[in-house]
Amino acid sequence: MSEINNEVIDNELFESGRQAYDNKDFESARHFFSKISKSSKNAEVYNYLGLFDLEDENLVSAIENFCKAINLDGKNSKYYRNLGDAYLYNGWREESESAYKKALEINPKMIEYRYSLANLYFDNKDYKKAETEIDEVLRSNPEHPYSRVLKANLLLIKKDFLGAKTILEENIRFGFDNDYTKYLLAVVYDELNMYDKSKEILTEIIKTNSDNLKYLSELTKVFIKKKDLESALCLAKKMIKINPDFVDGNILNAEIYYQKNDFEKVKEFAQKIIDLDMNISQGYFYLSLARFSMNDIEEAIECMKRAILHDLNNPECYAKMSDFYIAKKDYKTALGYIKESVNLDNTNKYKYQYAQLEKLNRKNNKKIEK
Repeated sequence: MSEINNEVIDNELFESGRQAYDNKDFESARHFFSKISKSSKNAEVYNYLGLFDLEDENLVSAIENFCKAINLDGKNSKYYRNLGDAYLYNGWREESESAYKKALEINPKMIEYRYSLANLYFDNKDYKKAETEIDEVLRSNPEHPYSRVLKANLLLIKKDFLGAKTILEENIRFGFDNDYTKYLLAVVYDELNMYDKSKEILTEIIKTNSDNLKYLSELTKVFIKKKDLESALCLAKKMIKINPDFVDGNILNAEIYYQKNDFEKVKEFAQKIIDLDMNISQGYFYLSLARFSMNDIEEAIECMKRAILHDLNNPECYAKMSDFYIAKKDYKTALGYIKESVNLDNTNKYKYQYAQLEKLNRKNNKKIEK
């Protein structure tokens, strides 16, 4: 009799909790679900408790509750999706991938699960898999806004800026015009040298996000490209005031002071970048530029070697190293470095310098032969 009574009470509490949850009265819903006996056989109870645990960032308990729900009902795809989220927030990416795949195996038509899997692949920098999954989502629903944003991000990585521009502008026309979408579009406009449009968007979204370092950083880059160094410096200083340890803020300060020929300031910010993260190239890169500008070529070369070591695929590092060896009149070594820049960047940016160095190198070889 006691068990029957407990079951009736649990059912009543569950219905009250479910109704409260549907009405977005989450405090009451949490109260009702937490009062249900631990012996409940209703998988939904543990699913709801897991969702509340996720909200509270109580990840271990969330995983336990979603697993209990799955043990009671292993054919419900949403439990696996929620478990995948809990694993992901806990940093267990392989387990998260397995859970998302299981959710899709049970319900392959649920595009939200596929989007979650694509997003996981994107965060893991497995862009090929991310694109495969997101293209599948967009085949089912071409207007799925979050998938379109993720697709735009993938196109940005592939440097297909026109493709990204088309998607993001369409998103905004569809009414999906949140700040992140606008920010991405501003980045695209920047890459397409449409600096005024980029500036217009960023200025608008910063009005309501005045301390957002990502937005401030992008607008600073736009000002630098427009050669408005005073406006750029004003924003760069603001970023350092908000967070002195913001790496991008220190990098942008170094770039601005380099363009203003204040090499002591460049050294100061370059050293701060190294102190913040000695495993990225930018600190050594700017320290190298400062050393070279102060006529310390050998030290500049040593610093640039470290920059290259931390970013083997940065063509600008090789181009600057080429400049250093030109200053030493070592044209053969300079030619080798600029050739690396050309190999890494298939635009025309470094080809003229390469052609000029080839001529210099041939001319120098003829002098040696004589």
